[in-house]
Amino acid sequence: MDAVAQEQEFVDDAYSLLEAQIRHLSERMESIARAPSTGTPQDLLERQALHDSLAQQLASATAARNRLCFGRIDHADGLVQHIGRVGLRDETGEPVLLDWRAPSAAGFYQATTVDPMGLVSRRRIITRDRTVTHTEDEDLSDPTAIAVDAAAESIAAPRQGRMGDIIATIAADQDRIVRSPLNRVTVVQGGPGTGKTVVALHRAAWLLYTHRDRLARDGVLVVGPSHAFLRYIDQVLPSLGETDVVLLTPGDLYPGVSADLPDSAAAAAVKGDLVMAKVIARAVRARVRVPAHDVAIRLDDGSTVTITAGQLADARKGVPRNGTFHGNREPFLKRALDHLARNRAAQRGEDPSDPDIRLSHLQDLVEEPAVRRVLNLMWLPITPERLITLLLTDAPTLARAADGLLSPAQQSAILRAPGSPWTIDDAPLLDEAADRLGEFIRPSAAAAREHTDYAELHVEDPLARHRPTSTLAERAVADRDWVYGHVVVDEAQELSRMAWRALARRCSRRSMTIVGDLQQTTHPAGARDWNEALSWAGDHVDLHTLTVTYRITEQTADTATELLTAAGGDAPILHPIRQGAPTELLATTRTLLAETILDRVEQEAGRVGVIVPDSTAADLMALLGDQDPRFGIGDDAIDAPIAVLTARDTKGLEFDHVFVVDPDAITRQAARGADVYVACTRATQTLHLVDLEESLPT
Repeated sequence: MDAVAQEQEFVDDAYSLLEAQIRHLSERMESIARAPSTGTPQDLLERQALHDSLAQQLASATAARNRLCFGRIDHADGLVQHIGRVGLRDETGEPVLLDWRAPSAAGFYQATTVDPMGLVSRRRIITRDRTVTHTEDEDLSDPTAIAVDAAAESIAAPRQGRMGDIIATIAADQDRIVRSPLNRVTVVQGGPGTGKTVVALHRAAWLLYTHRDRLARDGVLVVGPSHAFLRYIDQVLPSLGETDVVLLTPGDLYPGVSADLPDSAAAAAVKGDLVMAKVIARAVRARVRVPAHDVAIRLDDGSTVTITAGQLADARKGVPRNGTFHGNREPFLKRALDHLARNRAAQRGEDPSDPDIRLSHLQDLVEEPAVRRVLNLMWLPITPERLITLLLTDAPTLARAADGLLSPAQQSAILRAPGSPWTIDDAPLLDEAADRLGEFIRPSAAAAREHTDYAELHVEDPLARHRPTSTLAERAVADRDWVYGHVVVDEAQELSRMAWRALARRCSRRSMTIVGDLQQTTHPAGARDWNEALSWAGDHVDLHTLTVTYRITEQTADTATELLTAAGGDAPILHPIRQGAPTELLATTRTLLAETILDRVEQEAGRVGVIVPDSTAADLMALLGDQDPRFGIGDDAIDAPIAVLTARDTKGLEFDHVFVVDPDAITRQAARGADVYVACTRATQTLHLVDLEESLPT
């Protein structure tokens, strides 16, 4: 029996086991769903946890229907193991298929002829649907054998519009990063096309498999540079059977806000700087307006009750030093009300030390609108949205909070008209304000009547994190205080210092995978080195560098580097392993731009990216979109045959053929040529630089 027939027989048997497993998991979930919703809270929690576990197993098994088995390793001791998307056992419990994330599968990725890791051979099994088309064998016992570069072969295939998994082609250096420890900040730096993104996503899948008990409770957060990028990668983890993942951009870091609008460079530089944390802290403290004098309050019955300056100072003194604004408001109000109740009792000749007498007066005072108004003005509640809106639209408010921290020019840079939409760099400011303010629970009069606290205490629902009606991802994204088990950050060089601060709150366990190239940063407040960006992580940081680029050809790398260095930038170290066509220089007019692109596109297979300058993006997108339906803009760009995007929105994406329109304008729009470098390095096959002229010479 030849290798293809042999592996086809194995694959058929494996699919039979997989379908049986899917049926079994589905039946168990249906049984849980039919069970009565009765029992103690603990019973319900355990039932939901079991349901979530089965749902995850079912997702993994269902995803494995696509290319179930892709490899085989032969050990020196005669053991043969097949590698696939999930682990499978036969009816007797014997292992049949090894999950690619299992420790014993590492040799499939990392073994070499120099270090065979106990293997004598490796076989790659290539399938179409469920049919084995061919196999590729490597003799690991022969040091002279030529290794099969599966990663290079896979990148040469036409793009499909969305990033796919690379579990069959992970390179040895990439696999070592994928399998690095959980409780570390793993930084992967490298130039374009080195596989940083796919390494980060496969690392998330490996962690969810290896540390399922922990991460299934808390989930994984993936932060990408744009919504276009998130759409591009959104099928990778589901295709690996992982669904406990939240995908956000920096503009989504505050629940309820999804900002795509960038700020001007001047505004972004100010908003992204850590000085804004001090400005916000001042603005929050300014909401505390406790007088230094006696305050008389006229009640509805015409009488007056007074709280003295000393009593107000005592109420302030009872506030915890490290509490939030709204959290500290409660103890202040309780002590102030207690003083008022004592004073009211003394006015009436009653014993103020008698708790029943004080309670009676407290209940009456809480019902008084004047008391509520006066005390509220001393410690005035506010939402994060309102606080940041005041800072960014009201010049006197900003001036008071920023005095000595921001120059008049910096204040002017971030001031805007009321009603302006939220921007990307507003989200970290909102998160900072929410962190300083804390949660505000509106008080009720009934609480005082029942002798509970004046400001209602927040009692956590024991089932809140396990609602059967919502997924873990849905619960996490709606909860600003959610702490994720692991956080993945892609294109990390685009995060401002304030954005890093917001992310650190969501990853207090300091378990992160961070990928990027700091030399490509375009954010005016972006970090220039990893120590600066990750100072909060202490000594938990492990740095890895990838230099082999699988995506871009040597010719494209040379063009991108030339444009970058001419603009004053520093190019990362790149080792392209592929040769390609020379960069084509084109000249056309705006009206002929679509025709010029389509003429070239019709000669080539694959997906196309058209990258336009920020300054003319709206006009060019409208022009191209109107001329031919194949041009996709906005939300439709990623799924269109020809995507029209700005350089910022192409970060992390790749196309077979790229047209960089008006490269001079794209070079000028970002410091040190970072945007034109990004634009050029999106190409896997051909690169075209398109100059726009008023008219073409006859």
